[in-house]
This record gives sequence, structure tokens and C-alpha cells, in this order.
Amino acid sequence: MKTKLGVEFEIDFAHTLRGHPKCGKPHGHTSRIIVEVEGDVKQGDSYQDNMVIEFDQMKKTCWETISELDHRDLNELFDFPTSENIAAWIFENLKDKVPVSSIKFFEGTNKYCEITKD
Repeated sequence: MKTKLGVEFEIDFAHTLRGHPKCGKPHGHTSRIIVEVEGDVKQGDSYQDNMVIEFDQMKKTCWETISELDHRDLNELFDFPTSENIAAWIFENLKDKVPVSSIKFFEGTNKYCEITKD
């Protein structure tokens, strides 16, 4: 049986989408990011045996990557800092650090992109 866990983060960033009629001007967002991991829980003699990953370790590991985006002009990191490209970057930079199954990246409120493991 697979178990999923999730942690949420919030960042602020600025970006400009060249050529976009509305977002072609510099502007900022507050974004919520949900990182979900998935794995097997094995029964054992220690608490670590009974978890997919320890929440504090997951939060620390994920924040080390996500914090690179916080309070930045994302045009310094991406040619086109769209939600799709930002979410994919987070996924790619976390996949070898935690057993990530999905990233949900909310640009402001009511709009999000989700990247899932194949």
C-alpha cells in the first residue's frame, strides 16, 4: 500500500512574461507550493520504520530548494517563468532528494499547475 504525505510552502516572487499582453510588465505574486511524497510504510521497531519520511526532514530538504525562488526576480533563473516551468524546476530539483510524487504550484489564488511523477 502506498502512502502520500504533503507539506506546504509560501514564497513571494517577481517576474515578467515577455510578449504576454497582461503579464508582460514586471509584477509580483505570492505563491503556495504543495510538495507531495509517496512511498511504502514498513512496520518496524523504530519510528523511522513506520514513516515514508519524517515531516521535519521533508520540510527542511524541500525548503533548501524552494527558498532559491523566494523573494527573487524569477527572470534571473528562467527564460519564461511560467507556473509550468517553475513547478517543473521544483520537481526536477527535489526528485533526487525526497520521494516526490507531485508538485502543486499556485500562482496567486485560484490558479495552479500540478506536475506529477510519471
